[in-house]
Amino acid sequence: MSHPPRNRIALLIPHFNNPQGMCASLASVGEHEQVDAWIVDDGSVRQKLDEAACRAAWHAQGELHFVYLPQNQGIEYALNAGLAGIRTAGHYDYVARLDCADLNVPDRCARQAAWLDAHPDVYLLGSAVVFFDETGDRFTLRQPQTHAEIVRQMHVDNAFTHPAVMFRMTGVAALGDYPVDCKAAEDFAYFWKFVARYRTANLPDVLVRTEYTTAGISLSRRRRQQWSRFKVLLRYVDASPRSWLMLLKPLIWLVVPFGVARQVKQWLGVKSWS
Repeated sequence: MSHPPRNRIALLIPHFNNPQGMCASLASVGEHEQVDAWIVDDGSVRQKLDEAACRAAWHAQGELHFVYLPQNQGIEYALNAGLAGIRTAGHYDYVARLDCADLNVPDRCARQAAWLDAHPDVYLLGSAVVFFDETGDRFTLRQPQTHAEIVRQMHVDNAFTHPAVMFRMTGVAALGDYPVDCKAAEDFAYFWKFVARYRTANLPDVLVRTEYTTAGISLSRRRRQQWSRFKVLLRYVDASPRSWLMLLKPLIWLVVPFGVARQVKQWLGVKSWS
């Protein structure tokens, strides 16, 4: 008896105490998408995953896989646990990311996979995103599209929006997992590994709507994030004066109060102030 072909795309979603958000994320994946979802619970205690509700929300042409960490360890450990399961499965070409409570456009995965199929030299692909909150859509963030523009941006700030990326499993095999020594900047550190070795790109189309919130950005977490960003930038600094100059940016944000930093970036017209 023949078996149906296995899906080529894994959608990796970490979860922590937000089962309603997880159901919303799963429901946003279109019914024609040929994708499996890998959901990693990072030690939730207050609000645990509801697998039955997840299955009711899921209408795509693929399977749901649940991975449970015994205690809360942080997003980088949750993502690496998901990558371990995806790697063990052995039949995926691409991994797409989505954060819990963020929303795909219905054909997001198919569109990114088709683009990567047509551009085999590109190993990491992002897209534009719309940020929303309880009042509705707030703004659209379009990242640089070409690899040269991305390299230039990465010396300043992240050139990818984490829940909107898709990357090749062959890249994961070569580069390894998310770094665990860059707290609160694990995505920036991981994407730099791709940018330093492979060609990368961003699509101009909005393929993901991501929740906009500044809740939970504590002073200690912001300092960890900026110190991690400094470590990453130092790791990839090049010979240009601009690259060395940009090392000062996270050090400045280490001492500038978050409210002041946000006001300055709003005044400058910068939409992302992480």
